[in-house]
Parts: sequence; structure tokens; C-alpha cells
Amino acid sequence: MELLSEQASNRTTRRRLYADLGWFTAATFGLTWLLVGAYIYDATTASKLLGPMRLGAPAFFVAVYAPTLAAILVTAVRYGRTGLSSLFGSLVRSKVGWLWIAVSVLGYPALWLVVALIRAVFSGELASFDMRPWLIALPLVLLGGHVLRDPGALGEELGWRGFALPRLLELTDARAASIILGVVWAVWHLPAFFLSSLSQSSVDFGLFVINVTAFSVLMTWLFVHTRGSVLWAGIVPHMLFNATPKAGITPVVWVAVLAALAVLVLGGKHLRGIGRPRVPSPQPGSQTTHGSET
Repeated sequence: MELLSEQASNRTTRRRLYADLGWFTAATFGLTWLLVGAYIYDATTASKLLGPMRLGAPAFFVAVYAPTLAAILVTAVRYGRTGLSSLFGSLVRSKVGWLWIAVSVLGYPALWLVVALIRAVFSGELASFDMRPWLIALPLVLLGGHVLRDPGALGEELGWRGFALPRLLELTDARAASIILGVVWAVWHLPAFFLSSLSQSSVDFGLFVINVTAFSVLMTWLFVHTRGSVLWAGIVPHMLFNATPKAGITPVVWVAVLAALAVLVLGGKHLRGIGRPRVPSPQPGSQTTHGSET
């Protein structure tokens, strides 16, 4: 009887997690795709009603903040105050090792520094190698308010890494979770590729999906080593991902893929097993206790 009870409990938990992810995905895609789709359909009318769709504009902020807004809404409806406390608590998780904080802050720029130095060695230009993009341009981009004008890191990560990833980690191992989330995250950006006012319109979508999925692997690797910290595994690396090209540092997609493959192969037990539950149970009397998750 105990085994049957445990199996039933596991099935109920999985249904609840799938329902969470379904509602979150529908809300996130619905808000962003409908809003950006209005500009694709009739940019003139949409701009008159909602203002321009460009970096830093109010409509852009709403579209980009869809993952966070969806995470807050779904959590509030399904888990109440307990869920919201857990969700926002993931932003400031303590007991993160200094090594992983250093990897979060320095890892992505350092990867491209190593690549650039290797190129300089083989091209015979090491003596004249220019460190200014890393030492001057990147700090200026970050300190110059880039993170406020481009709300990607702040607008998305409470949703992707704060809400979706912990649930995926309860359903599958970290390797699969990172790839699934990476593909979903990349596809969510698709409407931006059809608007000339947004930077993605000049990027190849296929390469974008590959690059974002590879980066998702690196972020999940950080996530499982920082005890689920959305700040160190989500916001900080995402901010650097967006800011690095603006500092004149050119990422190389195939190198990012190789780095992701190295993590997938060598990541150790933290990527092989299903993650510890980080999702609050439904509150007594809440909708989910009455089977609404199905």
C-alpha cells in the first residue's frame, strides 16, 4: 500500500509540475507574441496606440518582462504567498561559493578572452593584442546603464531560471532540462526577428537558437552549483551575454557549443541526477488541491 501511495503521489506531483510549466509557457508566449505580433501585423497602428517597439521603450519592456510576469502570476494563483516567497527568495539565495560567483561574473568574458588570445598567438599579433574591450569597454557598457535599457536579464530570469528550470529539474536531469529550456527560451524570441527596430532582425535565427541553447547549458551548470540562485546563475550571466558583443567582444558560436558539450560530458553528478525539489507544495485550500492542475 505504501508503494502504491508513493506512486500516486509521484504522478500527482508530475501532473502539477507539467501544469505549472504549461500555464507559464502559455502566459509567457501569449503576452510577448501577441504584443510583438501586433507590431509585425501593423507597426504604424501599434506604435500610435502603444508607442514604439524598440530597446528602452515601454512596449519593449512589457514584451521582455513576460517571463517574469507570467512566473509571478502563475505562482500567485497556484501557490499563494508561500510560492511567491520561494520564487523571490531564489533571487537572493545565500551560501553560494566564491568560486561559482567568480565563474558567474568572469566566466563568459574570460572564455572569449582566451579565444582571442589563442587567435592572436597563431596570427602573430600577441604583442599588439588589445585588452581594452575587456578592461574598459565592457565595464563601461555595464556601468553606463545598459542593464536598465536592455531589460533582458532582469525581465526574463525570474521566469526562466526562477520558475521553469526548478520544475524541469524535478522532471528530468539537468542535461535534458538545460537543452529543453534553451530551445524554448530561444524560440520565444522568434517574433523579434521580424521587426527591423529590434537587434535580432539582423541575426540568423538558426545560429541564435544554437547559441542560446549552448548558453542555457552553461547557466544550468551554474544553477546546480549555486543552490538555485537566479542572481548568479541567471541575471548576472545573462547580463554579460547581452553586454559582451556591445563591448566589441565577438562570441564564436562553435566555441560556445564546444564549451556546452564539455559541460554536458564533464559536468559530473550534478548534471546527471534529477535536482532536489525546489517547488512549494500547493497550499491547503488552494485550487491545485482540488485537481485543477489537470
